[in-house]
Amino acid sequence: MEFKNEYPLDYVRLDDPQENQKSQSKRRSRPLSSAEQQAVLQSQTYFWGASWTLELLSSLTSIVFLAAILVVLYMYNGKPMPDWSYGITLNSLVSVLSTVMKATMVLIVTESLSQLKWSWFSKGNKLSDLALLDAASRGPAGAFVALFRFVPRHLVTFGCLVLVIGAAIDPFIQQVMGIQERTMHAPGEASIQVCNSSLYTDYGKGAGPGENKVPLSTIGAIYSGIFQKESTSDKNVLMECPTGNCTFPPYQSLGFCSRCANITDSLTLTKHALSVPSMYTYSYQLSNGFSFNTALNMNYLLNSTAYYPLVSLDTTDLAVILNFTAITSSGYGVPPDASATECALYYCVKTYRGRVSGGLFTETVTSAAGTSNYSLSTSGKNIAITPDTCYVNGTRQINTNSAGCTYNVNWLSSLAMSNSVSPLLNGTGSLFVSNRPDWSSDTIEALYGTYGNYTEIKAVFNSLASSLSIHARSKVCDSTKSGVAWTTHPFVHVRWLWMIFPVVLVILSLLFLILTMIHTRRQHIWKSSPLVLLFSDLRVDSSESLKLDPTLKGMETTSRKLDVWLETSADGPRLKAVRS
Repeated sequence: MEFKNEYPLDYVRLDDPQENQKSQSKRRSRPLSSAEQQAVLQSQTYFWGASWTLELLSSLTSIVFLAAILVVLYMYNGKPMPDWSYGITLNSLVSVLSTVMKATMVLIVTESLSQLKWSWFSKGNKLSDLALLDAASRGPAGAFVALFRFVPRHLVTFGCLVLVIGAAIDPFIQQVMGIQERTMHAPGEASIQVCNSSLYTDYGKGAGPGENKVPLSTIGAIYSGIFQKESTSDKNVLMECPTGNCTFPPYQSLGFCSRCANITDSLTLTKHALSVPSMYTYSYQLSNGFSFNTALNMNYLLNSTAYYPLVSLDTTDLAVILNFTAITSSGYGVPPDASATECALYYCVKTYRGRVSGGLFTETVTSAAGTSNYSLSTSGKNIAITPDTCYVNGTRQINTNSAGCTYNVNWLSSLAMSNSVSPLLNGTGSLFVSNRPDWSSDTIEALYGTYGNYTEIKAVFNSLASSLSIHARSKVCDSTKSGVAWTTHPFVHVRWLWMIFPVVLVILSLLFLILTMIHTRRQHIWKSSPLVLLFSDLRVDSSESLKLDPTLKGMETTSRKLDVWLETSADGPRLKAVRS
């Protein structure tokens, strides 16, 4: 099929008379050469930058919003996440700023590509390139396709590349700002209960003078300790932490301590023959006079007392509540294996370090020592205990004679504790019938445990001292030490390396605009307007000739004066314009 060349593309001076235009139209049957086109364009006098006003303003806007993002991130970097009204967050603010920055940057690139579309045909190229370049100026998808069509040295490729990689700007902006959790002082005071240096008093009246016993609540703590019922959560009653995360400076409290020693080497064995052949009784004796007798036909497991003096355990300067001695046997044997243990329960001053983390309270005893004025000659007088190292309000005191460094115990409290605990530690255990042990009390069975050795008994006394200390701090005394409550708060952490990509894109878009303006400085600035195509082959049904200004403003002015119809004829579709 042959196409009629009825409407050849041509440049006509608009200020020429109509007759000259007709004669020139008849005279020319080819497009203007490049030199002729340049001559026409150079004859026009206008400021080429005026048509780029919107793009220049967009460039300025993108730079301003990029600077705003940098300023906002700099202001809040390393600071708590702001809490603004109406649910506005720092993320949403940065997102809005980046959206405006990206929109203006895209406008710059797409309008520049649209202008380069007309420049592409200034030297003659395939008509199919028009659709490709028009798609490239409409978004990253079309620009991505155009990258594979045009050679890299052309300016169009540069613009398409900026538009394509600019689609990834949002993930980079999101990666710029991170959140770090930091601990901060929280409102509300943390506290922990202690027995301070005031007089410790915990006793009740007994059946007669000197028979005082501790109150029933303390009796319960004694049984809990002996039966080793203490759990890690028992100490939670001692502290108050409103946030679940608290720290406490070193603090001290009056409490209970125990010491035990393995004195098996001090046992003396004596064997006595029975009337039955090859049958003997075995007698184990300590230097303090305490003994333990057993035989194959009368097998004893344990004999314990709380009234004998200690054999080797040193309790000098300790505020001793009671002494304990036990000789145990593991069962049958010739002679049966026996062990001896002695312990002391006494008042002491414990130094602690405590903290609450995630609601879990942990407390560590750093020292449990102290010198007291207790002796048999001071019976009936209150007991004073001075720790080796003293802390007052979390501060270590050089002089232990300072106020608050001496802890006092009412002497009746010590007597009542001894009267209450001692009977529970006196008793025996036997194994006359195989696998049928017989105990004088449940507390004696708890003392013996599984093997009745030094390790078992020491564990019971440690548990007893711990249980009594917790009870004294939580139920008897009424004093607290202050701590610091902490809470986690989100802080802004800016990862500046991620901002390199957005900054470079804004610079590239501005550079692309400048290059396009320079490259097309001698051309009409038509950009994305479709009027250029319409006026390039438009039939005007009018008696008067149409004098068209080829600038975009001129074409827009003329287009408001025309009504256009799309007609279909034997020669194909065409546009016809009629003056309105």
